[in-house]
Amino acid sequence: MARSALPNPDKLGRLLLRIVRKKKTCDLDELLGECTSHSWTQVFLEVDRLSRTGELCLSCKKAGEYIVSLPRAA
Repeated sequence: MARSALPNPDKLGRLLLRIVRKKKTCDLDELLGECTSHSWTQVFLEVDRLSRTGELCLSCKKAGEYIVSLPRAA
C-alpha cells in the first residue's frame, strides 16, 4: 500500500496560511509548534511549496533560523 508524504496538503497549507496571517511573522520552529499533528518534514515541504508559489515568504534570519511571513503587497 502506497502512502502519501502529505495526507492532506491543502488542509496543511490552509492551516499554515491562517497561522502566519494571525501572527504576521514567525520563525519556522514556532510554526512547527502550531502544527503538532504534522511532521517537521510535512510542514517544511508545505512551507517550501507555498513560498515557491508566492503565498508565503521564507527568509533566513541567521544560519539555521528562518522567518515565515506573508508576501508584501505590491
